[in-house]
Amino acid sequence: MNFENITVSDVIRLGVSKMRNNIHTYYFGDDDCFVTSRYLTFYSLNLPYDFDNQIYYNSKITKKEFNNILNLFDKRIKQRIPTVYLTNEYWFGPLNTNFYIDKNVYIPRSPIVHFLENLVKDKKNILDLCCGSGALGIIASLLNDKCLVDLADIDEKTLKVSQKNIDKHNLKTKVKCIKSDLFKNVNKKYDLIIAVPPQVSKEEYNKRVKESLHEPNLAYEASDNGFFYIKKIIDASPKFLNENGILVMEVGNKLPKKIKELYPDLKLEWCKFKGKDSILKYTKSGKN
Repeated sequence: MNFENITVSDVIRLGVSKMRNNIHTYYFGDDDCFVTSRYLTFYSLNLPYDFDNQIYYNSKITKKEFNNILNLFDKRIKQRIPTVYLTNEYWFGPLNTNFYIDKNVYIPRSPIVHFLENLVKDKKNILDLCCGSGALGIIASLLNDKCLVDLADIDEKTLKVSQKNIDKHNLKTKVKCIKSDLFKNVNKKYDLIIAVPPQVSKEEYNKRVKESLHEPNLAYEASDNGFFYIKKIIDASPKFLNENGILVMEVGNKLPKKIKELYPDLKLEWCKFKGKDSILKYTKSGKN
């Protein structure tokens, strides 16, 4: 291969050819292989992500640069490593916030993010429970600069990622981490609790796509057919909510029916996502 004639465009086109029909894009890269190939190429070459300057596309690359890009392509295709884990960067939420993400946390994708802007209004104290990368709690803090946010998770490695993101966005005075098994080490009440607990049954876990297998099991699997942590949070949350405080929790598409059956007297609202009840909303009042 004559590397004197290979351009950035050539490598991007090669990536598209390699990726097509060989990767699963759902939450693990753009559903357009061209976008993923271009992003990985520009990431490897340390080029700006506006992708506007045609000079970059026509630029020649060295053999070493080519091999580095090809190595990224191979990890994405052959090992099915999600794009986010290859670059450790991810943009998420209404502010297009950039987060550091690695294999110790699941890739942020909760539909709760679509409701955050309204949820955080006038809230003073917010808890992001089972926080993972801390994305939801940090976005809440950026949307409401008057609130204080706690990020709680049981895993030390997960919290290190959360802390990196706190530092990345200069939020040390507003956001802090708590190592806690659900509410065990939580010692205050909140106006809003956000929760995305593990909610996948063992059977569902074993059927995941290959990309998803790179995400931590701790963030996924729950006993009682995925209901174990959800039930614990519903039962305990009233003790940790201020009057008129709100619990918002992602519960997936399969568990709402069971929740409604087990808690017929609990006044629950549902935030619909793509037409389905997948986000539970509970408001504490003097009557509950």
